[in-house]
Amino acid sequence: MKKLAVIGAGGMGRFHADTLAALPGVELAAIADPFPHPDLDAHKANGVDITVDVEGCAAAGWDGVVIASPDDTHADLTLLALDAGSRVLCEKPLSHDLDGARAVIDKELELGSRRVQVGFMREVDPAHSMLAEQLPALGELHYLRCTHRNTNAEARPPATVLVQSLIHDIHTVHWLGGKVVDVDARAVPRPGGLMHVLLVLRLESGATATVEFSDDSYAYDVEVEVTGLNGMAMTSAPQRPRLRIDGDYRTPIGDDWFGWFADAYRIQDRQWVESLDAPAAIGPSAVDGLAAQLVAEAALTSIANGGSVEVASFETPELYLP
Repeated sequence: MKKLAVIGAGGMGRFHADTLAALPGVELAAIADPFPHPDLDAHKANGVDITVDVEGCAAAGWDGVVIASPDDTHADLTLLALDAGSRVLCEKPLSHDLDGARAVIDKELELGSRRVQVGFMREVDPAHSMLAEQLPALGELHYLRCTHRNTNAEARPPATVLVQSLIHDIHTVHWLGGKVVDVDARAVPRPGGLMHVLLVLRLESGATATVEFSDDSYAYDVEVEVTGLNGMAMTSAPQRPRLRIDGDYRTPIGDDWFGWFADAYRIQDRQWVESLDAPAAIGPSAVDGLAAQLVAEAALTSIANGGSVEVASFETPELYLP
């Protein structure tokens, strides 16, 4: 029986808690949040310790800890959990800044093993994973295009848009296409933040990738398209019922990521729990988190100053090599 804790009980944290509690071989032992949500009462009734001592919970030492707290706490809480001997599933981003991401990598190097998985769950999303399986047949990669439409009516500042939302698409480019060497970013502002963002990314392979993002759109919608020497492939939307209504066919899309990626989160959490008996963490690593953060930082500089910006390079430690 694996004893697990969840740090952060917002919408994402409660989703993780519900998912983990339903898995076989799991004891959801604790949930920590400074402001416990009423929805946690059901877990409390089942014997889960609901605590406001976030740092104490992170440092208590569990088989595994899920970090789903605000972005600027991710790295510090991950470090506390690692020092206590826990394995960690940290929601993206790994850190709100580069120093935090590097500190997590340094800690894993000190420990001598990968103990952190970053929550880039699109790698196990059925649509994305099926697309990845087609890449060898496409031959040499020429172009990779990601589109991401969100439904945030309230404006968000550029750093939040890049690090909370586009970080997923940036990781998709890195995962499917390889290292990004420079980025040229354009943004359409709105009062208090950004409405649209376009990233043009040059990859080390010579291929090109783009990320097209809208923050206040008709629905939540994510697609990936890959063009290679021999042809192209693209993701399909999650399977949904087809309605016959008002004399027309309709397929509902939905307005949030839970509906779109719920299966991916469940697959991720199940695979993470199953990996806890393995000697090292699986899935996206702390180095993947840093790589995405470096591209996001370059994109923010490009938005602010204009023009193409080189992505800071780093040498991947042997611990993280395949």
